[in-house]
Amino acid sequence: MANEGTIRVHRMLGGSGAAFHVTFAPYEKTDGGAVGVRRFHELQHVRAFLRVLGVGAELIREALRQLAAGRSASVPGVVLSDEALRREGLETTAMFTRSKG
Repeated sequence: MANEGTIRVHRMLGGSGAAFHVTFAPYEKTDGGAVGVRRFHELQHVRAFLRVLGVGAELIREALRQLAAGRSASVPGVVLSDEALRREGLETTAMFTRSKG
């Protein structure tokens, strides 16, 4: 099934953990559940991950500009399959339950 939504990238400040957290927020209302998060230490890893997800070059540049200007970025209108979300660790627990039902 295709899932349309927004990819969000948030830059964490301080601490010793990963500097960037990437999530996918589907537009379709779900029954809630935890959101899958991918964590990266380097900006170039975020860029590479967005490419793997099939995000276009201009949208990636815009997301990086948003991150340079502040702590977060959004990439709206992204369509990902259930398989891609599972493979890349971005599925919600609600999606997992739906796929098992």
